[in-house]
Amino acid sequence: MQNCLAVYTAKRAINGRKLAEIARSVGIDLRFLALGGQIASNTSEILSKALTGVNGGGLLIVGGFEKDQELLIDFDTRLSQGDQPALARQLNGGLLPWCELYSGKFHYETACQRDAKAKAKLDGSVTKSQLPALKAAQNRYLIYNQSRKKNGGQLMKTLTPALAEAVDGIVADYQR
Repeated sequence: MQNCLAVYTAKRAINGRKLAEIARSVGIDLRFLALGGQIASNTSEILSKALTGVNGGGLLIVGGFEKDQELLIDFDTRLSQGDQPALARQLNGGLLPWCELYSGKFHYETACQRDAKAKAKLDGSVTKSQLPALKAAQNRYLIYNQSRKKNGGQLMKTLTPALAEAVDGIVADYQR
């Protein structure tokens, strides 16, 4: 089961507001939490600053598709009330799709030098025609279906190509 996709781009890092717009363009209402499903205390920072510099580049994204609107309304209510236990039950129960999002600066040569196996993994994650774009990339977004639930996979597989298109990037099958 494919559980992590990456987007590599030479463009500047985007902010959470832009990611939410991209998600909306493919029918996803996106919410941001801190990793571990904790309520983020810096939502305005997530929305306005480059994602690579917020929360160490790691966030939990919760998505709602059209069929999830009632659940998303309940989620938003619980979120506004600070009801962490209820949010955890919703996420752990797989009621709404969620994925971990890791955003960071990327430099191909440095990544290859740091880990002997990295070059083969990186080169094998894209087609031969995409290799020059991978080598020129300055930022990487990893969307990781940590829950391994079907709806999390749907979120990952719907959002990733939309993100890649919006940032003139490429999608890679990220191998952990």
